[in-house]
Amino acid sequence: MSKTKENVQVTLNDKELLGMWARWVCFLNGFVNYERMQGVGFCHAISPAIKKLYGKKEDRVSAYQRHLTFFNTNGTTGSIILGITAAMEEQKANGAEVDGETINAVKVSLMGPLAGLGDSIFQATIFPILLSIGIGLGLQGNIVGPLLYTVLVLAISYPLDYWWFKKSYKEGRPLLTKLMATGLLNKVTEGASMVGLLAAGTLTARYINFQIKYEIPLAVGEPISIQADILDKIAPNILPLLLVIGCWTALRRKVSVGKLILGIFIVGILVGAFGII
Repeated sequence: MSKTKENVQVTLNDKELLGMWARWVCFLNGFVNYERMQGVGFCHAISPAIKKLYGKKEDRVSAYQRHLTFFNTNGTTGSIILGITAAMEEQKANGAEVDGETINAVKVSLMGPLAGLGDSIFQATIFPILLSIGIGLGLQGNIVGPLLYTVLVLAISYPLDYWWFKKSYKEGRPLLTKLMATGLLNKVTEGASMVGLLAAGTLTARYINFQIKYEIPLAVGEPISIQADILDKIAPNILPLLLVIGCWTALRRKVSVGKLILGIFIVGILVGAFGII
């Protein structure tokens, strides 16, 4: 627990909240990398809250570490996560029974749904429509085209982004208090963790796909396909599953993401060159 004085509640003011939101919109995608995606940007955005809420250095370090993990969502609707996380950090700093695992579980559970919602509404609908208008004017030599597109995108996304952030922060505080008082917070954490695991499983089944092409020749009859006749009989898509489990095991043993990506590239190129997969 980190407080300036005994029984004194530490809260975030409007200036600090505005600073967090400004960092969110300006730097969320400025630190994207393959290991943590928007994780560094998220940590940078929430850093004013960490500095305000935690007086001890070890508490700040712990907070920075839990927010430097993998994070990836839509930049507009994702501000909801920033607001809720700030509210949870505030509750934790004021002595509530909220641990770092709970905070990360809520973040992970919201990343996918809000990314899907934001990408569908903004990236796939509103922005392409506005872009088509701007391109149409630009092709006619009208400088208003790109200017109109920029102004409309900012006028639509920024107010919604900020409103969602402030609303989620304000509504998050009483909601968390109620959850802790009724003992539902642990159930919410368990549910959030399950949603995160379901999302990981869905991504594995949808986007990871490779098969073994090699066949065992026979003296008589058709050759035996290792993939169709053996592996698929055991369990369809067993190879992608084993790959994910192997990567997960390597990460738990502190193997860096960069080394994993490089290893997958090298093995994939080698076995692909020989027509194995």
